[in-house]
Amino acid sequence: MWRSDCRHFRTNQPCEPHKQTGVRCDECAGYDPLGERILIVKLGSLGDVLRTTSCLAPLKARYPRCHVTWVTRPEARAVLARNPAVDRILTIDENYLEILLVEEFDLAIGPEADQLSASIMRMARASEFRGFIADGRGGVRAVGVAAAEWWQTSLDDELKQRNRRTYGSWLYAVCALEGPVAAPVLSVTDTARARVAERLAARAGEKRRYVCINTGASGRWKEKRWKAAHYQQFARLIGEAEPNVVVVLVGGPNEVALNRELLAAGIGFIDGGTANTMDEFGALVAASEWVLTPDSLGYHVACATATPALCLVGPTAPWELDLYGRNLVLYSDLSCIACYRSECPFPRTCMDMLAPQAAWENLQVWWRAGGADYRPIAAEVSGVIPIIGEDTPTSSADIVEAPARELVQVRRRARSSHIQ
Repeated sequence: MWRSDCRHFRTNQPCEPHKQTGVRCDECAGYDPLGERILIVKLGSLGDVLRTTSCLAPLKARYPRCHVTWVTRPEARAVLARNPAVDRILTIDENYLEILLVEEFDLAIGPEADQLSASIMRMARASEFRGFIADGRGGVRAVGVAAAEWWQTSLDDELKQRNRRTYGSWLYAVCALEGPVAAPVLSVTDTARARVAERLAARAGEKRRYVCINTGASGRWKEKRWKAAHYQQFARLIGEAEPNVVVVLVGGPNEVALNRELLAAGIGFIDGGTANTMDEFGALVAASEWVLTPDSLGYHVACATATPALCLVGPTAPWELDLYGRNLVLYSDLSCIACYRSECPFPRTCMDMLAPQAAWENLQVWWRAGGADYRPIAAEVSGVIPIIGEDTPTSSADIVEAPARELVQVRRRARSSHIQ
């Protein structure tokens, strides 16, 4: 007798317990009957998908025997791979619709209001929905008060800039989950950890303390990362204060030229690569004492591996990042922060004005030397901190020299005339 409600059951092949021991289904001591069937639809960027995994812990706590199916984009499969709380990953380049149209779910969660995600939610056969569903006329319908409020915030620039709730807080409210917000989950294999440890040891000489600078940033915002001169100055500050620390430089395919320039500067970077798998990237971050990153993916990989992160934020909202009691978020003290513009109309951007010296000074307060190792100080030091660098160095001739305070006034005038 086949028990098809078992978590290990496969419709077209022997299950894993049978392959390992030869046990028959009706005699198996590993029988694990499923409870609620839950569907999650999250198609956003890799960082967005990773940070949304924070909803899995409270879901598993409320529904201990639940079976979770996650629909996402193919590139996000690596983010969810080996996650013990995700039973099945369906990607939109596969025949996922046939499955959704015939299977029944007890709960469907769609925290994104984009049209494709909402359309997939509408096709799902579920007893209960949370988040956003297509209305059938090209629009989207929010399910519940929290989803409606979060949606309104995403559609209104002024509300977005005034928002001080974190993404995790909003996610839990939309999904009707109780906090505190759990950290995201990324499963890093022992194989990747060993491979990365060997690579770092071969390139670092006798030094065995690593910090990571991730230059990677989303291509959606042109000015989300620092320019080369800022990274160089920051690395010099690390080298002067901590000569026994190795700065590991990592990035993605879009940072090949930038990282090559930084490595050639002879400041002391070692190459962590720009073509790492998600597993390797997670292992590199996990091997570091702390990581500096302007990117949501890098930040949430650090959160998932419990590596303290110093996050630099410009065009996106710094207040939406969950800190987990160990991270520091820095942004320039300008009225146009969190503008969410893909390109900045000003000659010097908010990221240009986020001075390396000011970032380093805040890092020193946040991360204090203790004996032979860096040790984080009290969790209350973690936070979202505005800073402004009056003497911010520039990296190329196209940055117009102008006092920072003058640019602040220009931005304020622009905002009042609805240019921003």
